[in-house]
Amino acid sequence: MNRVVLITGASSGIGAATAKALAGRHRLVLVARRGGRLDDLCTQINAEGGEALPIALDLTAANAPAEVVARSIERFGGLDAVINNAGVYEQAAIGAVTPEHLERHLRLNLIVPMLLAQAALPHLRGRRGGWIINVSSVAAEAAFTATGAYTASKAGLEAWSRVLREELRGTNVRVGVIAPGATDSEIWPATQRPDPERMCRAEDIAGAIRFMLELPRTANVDRLVVAPPGGAI
Repeated sequence: MNRVVLITGASSGIGAATAKALAGRHRLVLVARRGGRLDDLCTQINAEGGEALPIALDLTAANAPAEVVARSIERFGGLDAVINNAGVYEQAAIGAVTPEHLERHLRLNLIVPMLLAQAALPHLRGRRGGWIINVSSVAAEAAFTATGAYTASKAGLEAWSRVLREELRGTNVRVGVIAPGATDSEIWPATQRPDPERMCRAEDIAGAIRFMLELPRTANVDRLVVAPPGGAI
């Protein structure tokens, strides 16, 4: 298929697993703050016959989304898909919520995907079968204590995804949401981590992302939930 696919939060967890699942099938732009891990992943992918460009960047920095898109176009000459996976998860009950806590969640989980999509859309529209895939959470529709900022940011991401999908009806660009349940990754604080045996694996979510990305152009899956059968929340 050989699409150009941009993945955020690609240095670990779901993002790294998705990069590995797509390697060799698509050309990859991998974005994360941790440059060392990102370089190691891209070196592995390139050594195995894939093609991956690492971009070590904090996406919350001013103009970072536009810079990522510009560097993608400079390297590959186009862009076919954006996978908004980067995110933050911190727990705080309402009495402990601070403006900084709210800002971190809303900035990375909601505002950055919107700005990245805005920067990418002029290029996605010119391709056949473009995609914007937003990685959300089952928390967008469920109530878990001490996750108010996270839940609000993911619910906002899903609401915006619905609006964007309607705005892009009739174009070459589709919009999908992947909503994982509890997944074994580094996003969990050590003191709040569920039993890994009861969680999904990052590779499970990566498989769902690949399924959505590689659907024929006659089909769209608006929202796909991937829940752990072990029962972790």
